[in-house]
Amino acid sequence: MSIDHWMTFSTFAEQDYFAYPGMGTYNGVIINGNMASYAPAGLAAFLLEKISRETSYLIDPLTHAFQHDPGLIKGPNGRTKASIRSMAKAYGYPVSESVGSRPLQPENFDNDDDLSTFVTQCLKYQNCQLAEKMKESNAARYLSSESELLPYAVVAPYFYMTETTIDEWLQVNVRAARLTVNHTEKDQKCFAAIVVSQGVILDDALIEKISSEFSDIELDGFLLWVDNLDEQSAAGAELTGMLNLAKSLRKDRSREVINLHGGYFSILAAGVLGNGAMSGVAHGPEFGEYRSVVPVGGGIPIARYYVPKLHARVRYREAVSIFRQAEWLLSANAFHKKVCGCRECRSILNGDAGNFVKFGEGTPKQVRRRHGIVTIDFPTREAQERCLRHYLEVKHIEYKAALDAPREMLLTNLRTGESQFREFVGNSGVAHLKLWRKVFGDISKAE
Repeated sequence: MSIDHWMTFSTFAEQDYFAYPGMGTYNGVIINGNMASYAPAGLAAFLLEKISRETSYLIDPLTHAFQHDPGLIKGPNGRTKASIRSMAKAYGYPVSESVGSRPLQPENFDNDDDLSTFVTQCLKYQNCQLAEKMKESNAARYLSSESELLPYAVVAPYFYMTETTIDEWLQVNVRAARLTVNHTEKDQKCFAAIVVSQGVILDDALIEKISSEFSDIELDGFLLWVDNLDEQSAAGAELTGMLNLAKSLRKDRSREVINLHGGYFSILAAGVLGNGAMSGVAHGPEFGEYRSVVPVGGGIPIARYYVPKLHARVRYREAVSIFRQAEWLLSANAFHKKVCGCRECRSILNGDAGNFVKFGEGTPKQVRRRHGIVTIDFPTREAQERCLRHYLEVKHIEYKAALDAPREMLLTNLRTGESQFREFVGNSGVAHLKLWRKVFGDISKAE
């Protein structure tokens, strides 16, 4: 059993973090189709020069974007974003005709020939969009074969399913997956993407329906995405439902299941506590442990420090308040013993607990709000980088521990975090740790 550590590529400003804490940290990089359309040359350089040769990449074809309100893929000028238009043109009919004007409907794929052509074009995009640019790079001459330029797997075109739309979209997804297998070379992996609402994972019958529909398709794996599932605030039913869906897709352990947006709960699920319910978990360098299928606007940047024993990112000011109350900032030794002793924290504190302020350094800026103008501290670039390096350092530790540590030790660590922080954050602040123990405990009893 292993846990593949994937990271999603968001912006070029974050590309250096894919080599942190080490060049071989990540098994793979997931790149959205529109990003591959927007900057193929830059991404080709990133893949060849910024990460290890052993690090694979996947292109998420992002076909679900065309089934939603067209306004969601338009820029401030009211026009469909150029990267989306380019991607639609590459995919061809029916996307190229409907993009920006109307959402796709299941009946747009009733014709088998149309769907087959759409699948072929989508696969060609994944295999060529970045690989062709990489071939042009001088760095490509160090590769032993052109096959090293191809993505880890091709992903079948897919569409988002809710409990009310699953009957129509599931059949489109299944047909697309079958065609993808037929059009994929034997030596290349082939994945399907299961992207669903939280309502779907609450219904055992729907989980079984999805699993059975895909069971006889010769797929190598799945990308799993449950809409906006925040593992720290989700109820036990949602967490159990996600696990049940992952396990049902992975009945045959030769199949991979990669959670596209997962946190520590998913990491535990992929390890000994979840008996390998998933093969891998992806997250972003900064955000991305959960994500809405329909994009939402970003908020004001806030410095957040990842508290290892809480397995949660906490606003810097709240983190400082907790650590001071607990007297963990009296000395660097106390901080490293009780909070974090990772390489980044030891480097920043450098023997002086007072240096923890470097994680929260900010620049005051005026922001217009509904009731007037307010002054807000925006984290400096240096503070953001410190928080991110710390976060990635701890994440790397979490993946290794979830795989290697004994089951009882992992459960005890959750219990210790709950006990240690309840006094400072209240029951609600540690409720997720207690719930995770219960969910994994119940799974153990059931198995």
